[in-house]
Amino acid sequence: MHYSGMTLYHNHKISSPNHMQHHPTDHKIGRLIPWQGKDYRYFSGTAYLGMGSVPPFEQEILQGIQQYGPNHGASRFSNVQLEVYEDLEQQFASGARAPYAALLSSGFMAGYLTQTLLCEMAHTVWAAPDAHPAILPANYQPDPDQSFHEFANECIQKSHQVKGQTIAILSNAVDTILPAIHDFNWVKDLSPANTYYLLVDDSHAFGLLGKGIYGTYHQWKNLPAHLIVAGSLGKALAIPAGIILGDAYFIEKVKSSATFRGASPPAPGYCQAFLQAEKLYEQQQTLLQENMEYFFKRIDNTSDQLRYDPRFPVVTFKNSGWAPKLLEAGMMISSFSYPRPEDAPVDRIILSAYHTKEDLAHLASAIVSG
Repeated sequence: MHYSGMTLYHNHKISSPNHMQHHPTDHKIGRLIPWQGKDYRYFSGTAYLGMGSVPPFEQEILQGIQQYGPNHGASRFSNVQLEVYEDLEQQFASGARAPYAALLSSGFMAGYLTQTLLCEMAHTVWAAPDAHPAILPANYQPDPDQSFHEFANECIQKSHQVKGQTIAILSNAVDTILPAIHDFNWVKDLSPANTYYLLVDDSHAFGLLGKGIYGTYHQWKNLPAHLIVAGSLGKALAIPAGIILGDAYFIEKVKSSATFRGASPPAPGYCQAFLQAEKLYEQQQTLLQENMEYFFKRIDNTSDQLRYDPRFPVVTFKNSGWAPKLLEAGMMISSFSYPRPEDAPVDRIILSAYHTKEDLAHLASAIVSG
């Protein structure tokens, strides 16, 4: 099975000397990574809110495990049911301004189940060029050279060439490689002669964009399409689980599917911790926002070298070669080939709430001095 888009991750082993080295570690990853006797400032990963560095959050997880045990390996529909799952679904749906939610064991599972059901319902599937493999049908290959703007225009044009079709549109909320936050207002320009389902993968939006920590559902719910938002809670929110948000009809299809009924739910202790952690998330959001403003201000005159959106904590270098240079200066950034294995690596900075002003000043200075 071949996927295009964001499919090449840090553990993709490539022998070329131009690629980022691997740094195996046997402990929690935070703002500092010890390697070969030296501490490196870490600017990679997806822990945008730095929740693993928040002791009260860890305590909530430990208390949740003490309350519910290490795991719950039974179906959600077994005769003994834990209330925490439905509590999380109700809280998340309410916070996102969505009618209903379905909780799953991972973001990939949430995306996969959603796109599988949509493919059964739709005559046609249109996937954005950066759509994550979790929301792509098997053997579907978006054009990685197409821009999101070109994709949107193509959807509008194709929609006016058909009538009476059910069409599924699949996209990430964010292109984390460019980076770019996607706008879906163009859905208003689709032909009204068809029925549309819009699936947005909010894995990199939960905790960062939209309504509080709850993502972009409320932002797009009034578009002329049946909106479904799916994604991982394991990035900014640090909960190993996935969620699907949608209307009663679709969430009922999810919960009555053999996949949902047969799969084990997430570990309940983490779900309990999530329910207790809203203020901690908000605190970390404030810290991240301050860090972003501080850092972006210091790299303001480097537009010839960098791409970024001030609303999102990822910065991409326009040219490769920065990873080894910054490693020499004591900093690890994200670096991997994209979109093909033979391409030059894409070097990126990921900012987190756990970074100190000193970390950010050190990084900015290294970039500005070249």
